[in-house]
Amino acid sequence: MENSRTGSFQDYESSGWYNRDALKALNRQLEDYPTDYNALKRQAEAEYAPTYALERDALDARLAEQTLAAQNQQAALGRTYERQRQQTNARYDRSAAELNNALTARGLGRSSLAATQGAYLEGQRGMALNDIDRAEADEIAAINSRIALLADETARSRQTMASNYAQQLENRINQLRSGNQTASVSLQLQIAALQQQGYEAYQNWLLMDRAQTLDEDEFRQRYGLNRTASASGSQNAAKPGAKSSDADEQASGSESSKKALSGLIQNAASRLKSTIAALAGRASLKGGSTGGTERVSNVKVKQL
Repeated sequence: MENSRTGSFQDYESSGWYNRDALKALNRQLEDYPTDYNALKRQAEAEYAPTYALERDALDARLAEQTLAAQNQQAALGRTYERQRQQTNARYDRSAAELNNALTARGLGRSSLAATQGAYLEGQRGMALNDIDRAEADEIAAINSRIALLADETARSRQTMASNYAQQLENRINQLRSGNQTASVSLQLQIAALQQQGYEAYQNWLLMDRAQTLDEDEFRQRYGLNRTASASGSQNAAKPGAKSSDADEQASGSESSKKALSGLIQNAASRLKSTIAALAGRASLKGGSTGGTERVSNVKVKQL
């Protein structure tokens, strides 16, 4: 429609029918439903990252605890096998002393027999110590293998945990995006509906307001309600010999147009009241519509 007839959208925005506060509130709510991937990822991480961090830290703590226990076992083994070496050396030292005393008592302390027996004892000592070293090495190797296995299992568990966490994030992001898109569309529809209802109410009020300020002829001419009557009048004027019945018909047409105009205004008033009632029913979206409602409630339709 032309601005001179209905008013521009800018006029509507500056009128009391434009519910600015309610529209601002709805637009602020849109910010609570982002669809940007990074924003959704941050929200998903805020939900899942604390649990993931706790599980990961617990896994690392368990590995550290088991590794420390194995290392303590190694240290204990070292002390155990060192005592065994000392005991073995002490035993062979006593055996060598006893052999030397016995051979000396027989006058064989410097004989080849003493040397042979002494070499034999030292050979036995060496084998006993080698057995101790071998046993210690085997146990240490087993402990180191267990530590390596624990580290490998922990690494695999950490990788699986990270993969599950990433999948959880992706699933949650998709869920949030779907829900936010639905909520965002709903809010956008509410915003559009609120603007449309307010604008229609404003246009209806403007029509009624201007209908009261225009005289009947100007109102008919502007809204095209007297075209039929004007055409009929022009035809009659073109006939010099028109009968009085034509004048009667013209008067009757004028009366019919008058009634049609009155009915149009009454219909517009009814539509406006219905629109106002619908807007008033939106309790959460009252906003700035009060001023417009008060003005319409004071409008009195001119009876033509």
